[in-house]
Amino acid sequence: MSKIRVGVVDQGKEEKLQPYLDALHAAGADATVLRWQEPRDADADAAAFDAIVLCGGDDVDARRWGEANHPSVELVPPQRDEYEIAIVRAAVDRDVPLLGVCRGSQIMNVALGGTLEQHIPDTAGRGKHDGGARHEIDVAPGTLLARFASRAAVNSYHHQAVGRIAPGLRVSARSADGAVEAVEGARQFLPRRAVAPGTRRQRRPARP
Repeated sequence: MSKIRVGVVDQGKEEKLQPYLDALHAAGADATVLRWQEPRDADADAAAFDAIVLCGGDDVDARRWGEANHPSVELVPPQRDEYEIAIVRAAVDRDVPLLGVCRGSQIMNVALGGTLEQHIPDTAGRGKHDGGARHEIDVAPGTLLARFASRAAVNSYHHQAVGRIAPGLRVSARSADGAVEAVEGARQFLPRRAVAPGTRRQRRPARP
């Protein structure tokens, strides 16, 4: 059986990119890094792979959904935003599965017409979500994610979160404070996680 071909959009830092590649190789996939720093054709890239992975990283430019950036925002180079938005849309058009981790889930939501909470501490009632804060998430019944767990504990390293959900997506997990922790496509081929690879994750028993 041939290996699944996975395109991994460059994280920008080799030491942070490597855990994604290691995990994919361990799962038996053939992973290729898509360097957004180079001229690329997102449509051709989407067509060339069986799945696309978008990594974590710094913040998405709020101007992409019509807002001014919060003072706390640390932007990636605009080329990364542009390429990731383009490849998300190309992959969706071609029914190519997508997995977004942390920032990856956020750029997917933005690419498909959603928004972000730019700074979680500014939202009333939110708890701590950065610095490796450990907290539980509740998985929505009937979602793709619910096939694997109904509840889990995660470590968070983000100060932003998915805001208004893009058309065609749905929330598959939230933290106790209401922050969106995972979204997925309604056609159930776009699972997205907010947990970075290499961090500790512990499953908890399902609620009765």
